[in-house]
Order: sequence, then C-alpha cells, then structure tokens
Amino acid sequence: MVEVKDLYKERVNVAVELWDKVLRGEVVSRGELVDLLTKYYDEHDIEPFRGLSKIDIYDKELATVYVVGVYGMGLVTQREVKENYGSIFKVELISDEAYGIIKNYNGDESKIALRNLIEDNQVLGDSLEEKVFRVYRLVYTGSVLGFMPEDDISRTYRVFYETFEPLRQRLVNYVKFYIATKIAEGIALGRFSNQNEVRIEKYAYCIRLGLEKCAPNSRLIHEIAASVYKVPPNVINRLVPLVKRSSKSSLIPKAY
Repeated sequence: MVEVKDLYKERVNVAVELWDKVLRGEVVSRGELVDLLTKYYDEHDIEPFRGLSKIDIYDKELATVYVVGVYGMGLVTQREVKENYGSIFKVELISDEAYGIIKNYNGDESKIALRNLIEDNQVLGDSLEEKVFRVYRLVYTGSVLGFMPEDDISRTYRVFYETFEPLRQRLVNYVKFYIATKIAEGIALGRFSNQNEVRIEKYAYCIRLGLEKCAPNSRLIHEIAASVYKVPPNVINRLVPLVKRSSKSSLIPKAY
C-alpha cells in the first residue's frame, strides 16, 4: 500500500538536489533556480502543488524547496538562508518571517507587525491577496508535506481574518485549497472506497480545523488529484464525479 511519504519522495529528493546546487554555488539567482526546478520536475513527471491556476506556478513552488531545506531536512537555518541566499529565497524568507509572527500571535502588536511586513512589500506581489497568499503558500506546503503542524492552517486563516479585513470573504478559499489537497492525497493513497466517504471526510476536515463552510468543491479536488497526484481518471470520476456548472459560477481565487 502506498504511504504518504511515497507520494512526496521524488518531490523532496528534487528539493534536496536543488539545495545541493545552491550550497555549492552552482545556482546564484532565483530565476536560475526556477528554471532548474522546472527542468527537474519535467524529468521526474512532478507537477507543482496547484489548484486550477498555473500562473507563476514554478516560482510559487520554490516554497517547497525552501520548506524542505529549512523545516524538513534541516539542511540550512532560516538565518543562514537570509545571510547567504536572501536574493534567491526572498519571497520565502518574508513569508517565513510572517509565519513566525502568526505562530506567536498576540493581538494588536502582531497585527501591526504583519501589516508592516506584508502590505507594502512588492517582493510578495502586487495585490494584497497575492501577498497574503504567498505567506499562506509556505504554511500550506509545510503542512501538506508534514513538516509543519496542520493546526497552523487554521491559525493562519484566523490571524489573517483578524488582520486583513478586506480579504475576509476570500480567505476561506485558502483553507478549501488545503482540504482539497488532503482529500486528493487520500484518493491517491486509496483511503476512500465510495463518494460518501469522500464527502464525510471533507466536512470532517472543517470540524477538525474548527471552521465552517470550508468544504472544497469537487472540481478543485478532481484537478488536484489528476494533476498533482496523477490519480487515474476512472478512480477520480468514481469518487469525485463532476457536476456541470453554470459558466457564470466562480470556483476559486486566481491566486491558486
């Protein structure tokens, strides 16, 4: 039977190989690392973590490289990355700094610190939603790979909900993205035998994370299972059948 670590083994191995090149000085810019990551993923038939959007997806996937190096394998510390490879991992370093604030959130002081760090920081992106999503992406990646506590998903949601009021209607979609990924992971691992089990697990996740109305739609689960986890179409269609939707329906934020 396939185990969780088997799903991510090649992904983690690629990240370690990329770190080897960074530490040897063979990769000295973010662009070079993105290009090499793209090349290695193509060679190993690995798809970046994603939902329905592929916008800047390999740049976003550098969160995986960073998380594996700092939180997973302990190849480098956050401080070492900042001192020696700051230009390569500039997005992830800011995201990690924000993550530190989130983990130690203490109300107004933390709100101000997060706003100062994120709102006007062009390194993270142009819009506030894009900037916030980059931080979430780091926590999402760490949680999916098992290198960060799953509770940090809901903690990040709650902190952002309190801190960035304009995004309150959108933030739950980040949680849906995570749950969809975990459901797709479960499908890849053969944990479900029928549609009801999938449906129950979706709502069970909402309960475990302590959130309401956070169950992802079938299309998002379907896409992640097919693209990221390479689950055969017949298996996905049996467990997560797609329902035709109106062309006017909105699925998930383009940030995914």
